Amino acid sequence: MQDSTQEQLETDVAAIWGTPLTAVRCAHCGEAHLVKDVPPRCPFCLEGPVESQPAFLPEEPPEQVVDYQVSGAGLRAALERWSKGVWFRPSDMQADGMAQRAQRYLIPLWLVDGQVQATWRADVGFDYQVVSSQDRYRDGAGWRSQEVKETRVRWEPRVGRLEREYENLPAPALDDHHKLMGRLGEYNLSRRSAYTPDIVADADGGAVRVPTLEPEAAWPGAQTAFVRAAQAECQEAAAADHVRDFTVDAQYSGLNWTLLLLPAYVTWYEEGGRVWPVLVNGQIGHVSGARWASARKAKVASFVIGAVALLLILLGGLLSVAGLLFPPLIAVGGVILLVGVLPALAAPIPVIAAWAYNRGSEQET
Repeated sequence: MQDSTQEQLETDVAAIWGTPLTAVRCAHCGEAHLVKDVPPRCPFCLEGPVESQPAFLPEEPPEQVVDYQVSGAGLRAALERWSKGVWFRPSDMQADGMAQRAQRYLIPLWLVDGQVQATWRADVGFDYQVVSSQDRYRDGAGWRSQEVKETRVRWEPRVGRLEREYENLPAPALDDHHKLMGRLGEYNLSRRSAYTPDIVADADGGAVRVPTLEPEAAWPGAQTAFVRAAQAECQEAAAADHVRDFTVDAQYSGLNWTLLLLPAYVTWYEEGGRVWPVLVNGQIGHVSGARWASARKAKVASFVIGAVALLLILLGGLLSVAGLLFPPLIAVGGVILLVGVLPALAAPIPVIAAWAYNRGSEQET
């Protein structure tokens, strides 16, 4: 019975997306993905195991994708910039290795078309300059008057009617869309191509995040996008420099929803017995992830400094004792003892610095 269910699931996904895919869900983070081959762990959090199970998919496949603009040398360069400057950088946090481990990760986004009929009101602002003079006292020159230009805003109330058709307004297809975009940065949605099954089939072990928001649940985000588009158009029509308190009473019709896929990569590095995921924007190369210092390297550095200090202190002590037989050695031994104290005081610094750096990284994540 389970094999029959799995076969039916794969058949349904293949019928929609045009290529054999399996829907899996992570036992750790709970996220659902479509994958060509079932991975040993979640393609997003890289922690939990995944298991095949039915997923609620849109009845239509994606229509468009934003093209990958970053790959190969560009991906390695982006990862190198991101990891540069990490204190006691882990051995596994190398750009070449992370670029080789990177898997394509496609994020769904809704694009909405529709007609808007609305009445609106707002305060529109116009910049103007006021010229005044200020008196300043300068040594040797006395009081001098200086002309000062100040930019101010003149606000005027406006009302009007709006009848427009808007196309390709973005709306979230995921519950954590804004969190993901905060990590990945902005995308230029104008650089789109038509979806073909090869985009998913040739992802080399990559994954597609399954949408969690159907159009009905995504409507509040879409409505916000409509209002923002209307506000920008009203500001342009009024030739205003600013808009505030924009309100609209609108009716929407002819809504058409298109599923778009955004390009990203997921890669990782290991440190402290744990796998740390790293996200990369596949269009602009922005990298996001926890940057951890290697506690092991910090301990080794502290040990080496401490060992040098111990040797200096032992040598200085021996020379000081030998100075009982040959007095000039007492001064030499004292100097070496004093020099040995300095690295002894500095020995804990690498461990403390790595701990403080990782504490800051933990707060950022």
